[in-house]
Amino acid sequence: MRIIIFSDLHANLEALGSLINAEKKLDAYFFLGDVVGYGPDPGMCLSWMRSNVQYLVRGDHDHITVNRAEFVLPAEERELALATRDHTLRQLRPADLAYLAAMPTTLHVELGNTKFFLVHAKPSNSLTSGIDIATASENTLRAEKQGVDADVIFVGHTHVPAIRRVDNTFFVNPGSLGQPCHGLPSATYAVWDDGHLQIHHIDYDPQPTIRKLGLIGVDPDVQTRLAEILERGM
Repeated sequence: MRIIIFSDLHANLEALGSLINAEKKLDAYFFLGDVVGYGPDPGMCLSWMRSNVQYLVRGDHDHITVNRAEFVLPAEERELALATRDHTLRQLRPADLAYLAAMPTTLHVELGNTKFFLVHAKPSNSLTSGIDIATASENTLRAEKQGVDADVIFVGHTHVPAIRRVDNTFFVNPGSLGQPCHGLPSATYAVWDDGHLQIHHIDYDPQPTIRKLGLIGVDPDVQTRLAEILERGM
């Protein structure tokens, strides 16, 4: 069984297209939240998600877009999120908002005799407080998997890919497909292939996405910073 796991799309249609072109033979998609926010194409990304992704959870940007709540983010990320929220809301239809609102915050999935757990941030805080899998202590990760009946725990939110095994449980963050923050501009995702886990990178051209940012009505400073993230991955 081949499962494609991706997260933090952030309304980046070009990054989504690069994944679709790279992975044509698969059994399922897992999505770990944040369809919207930051990027120029929330409506088109949501349309594709509704038609193609069965297993998914809600991210903090998805949640806040629907509930008009406050962003719990570092100052710069909060500024960028607030600056692009009006564009996101203008692009979404009532059906899109209903779809975001219906996303679960956690999801247990069993496929091919393997138990998977999907969450955006981490098991103990599903939306707003992520975990750095690569640097977290084993005790921290053991605490996170307490009460979670799963062989593999998938998390997103940090935009940094990592795979770690603690005891008999794998923790996997596929990184961000639409807004990478691991020091390279490559879009990342994870693959589960009959028990084998791997992070994949896609080198795609972010310039079409960057050009669209100039049309969504945000301040030039915000546009510049969003473009830098896409170009540099940081």
